[in-house]
Amino acid sequence: MKNILIVEDNKLNMKLFNDILKYQNYKTDTAIDGLEAYQKIKNNSYDLIILDIQLPKLDGFSLMEKLQKENMQIPPVIIASACAMDTDKLQAKKYGIDTYLTKPIDINNFINTVKSKIEI
Repeated sequence: MKNILIVEDNKLNMKLFNDILKYQNYKTDTAIDGLEAYQKIKNNSYDLIILDIQLPKLDGFSLMEKLQKENMQIPPVIIASACAMDTDKLQAKKYGIDTYLTKPIDINNFINTVKSKIEI
């Protein structure tokens, strides 16, 4: 069973992502801020990360930078953010992230995107 880490500080979005992924038979783990996500990535193995950008304690891009600086194994990442600015999309590419979903998400697109990233 594929294991997905959801990094999201909004409880409703977290529940939505979690429910959708569990319904699709994925195992999920959650983190509500970048520091918690960092610890979980450091101590666990994930097949995919769903990452919000605006997070408390350590934002999504700072988390990616920290992981890369420490040469940690980073699974595919899907950014799910309410911010759809081109500068954010460019910064995501800087960290090797080419998949950027804008919230509120389209559920079918979300499922298809997850499947395309996790089945690689």
